[in-house]
Amino acid sequence: MNIRWHSPDFKRKKEPFEWFCSDHFLSPNIFKRLQAEFPHTGYCKSHREEGDGKYYSTWDLLAIDNGIPVRETWDNLTSAWKTMLKVILSDDYRDYFSTLMERDLSQTRLHVRFTIYHENCWLAPHCDRPDKILTQTLYFPTGVIEGGELLILGSSDPDDIKETVVPSPNRSVILLPSPNSWHSVRKVASGSQHARRALLLHYVSPDHVSDNEDNKTHV
Repeated sequence: MNIRWHSPDFKRKKEPFEWFCSDHFLSPNIFKRLQAEFPHTGYCKSHREEGDGKYYSTWDLLAIDNGIPVRETWDNLTSAWKTMLKVILSDDYRDYFSTLMERDLSQTRLHVRFTIYHENCWLAPHCDRPDKILTQTLYFPTGVIEGGELLILGSSDPDDIKETVVPSPNRSVILLPSPNSWHSVRKVASGSQHARRALLLHYVSPDHVSDNEDNKTHV
């Protein structure tokens, strides 16, 4: 399978912080196959509503930890998804985003996970940790989701919404973490017939060498 993994239509957004969005990241045929074969078993629920840090409720399946495929996940993926993850692990993929985003990713550690927001899943307003150099989200929904939008915020106020990004099929969003890169995910409505399904990539500073609880959810 020949994956056309980059798209020329990434649009650069400068307000209220720098971020990027592409509406057609993968070629249509490749996207449809990955969408149909998106894994649906093996997920662990992540839920946090108290204490320090960000708050969330979602389901996660770790696929790559510190640049190494997670065997339990890898063995249950289809050949198409194994090929996709090999592309993501390639130097070409990393170099492309280093150039496009003007960030040095050469020494970063890559964490990749599948995420599913079923009904009543959400992610509260937060800024990513400073050791996350770049994050990418690729959306694989199978229908219209009630809720689940990425909310670009102007502050920690959940109502300070500057832009709403619907998790549309084949859309990809890239965030460049900073002290003011506030964002959240709107709760998926109770009774929603479709879930928010996404692949999430974190490029993390080499000073952070292992995955932890705060890596489990994102946009």
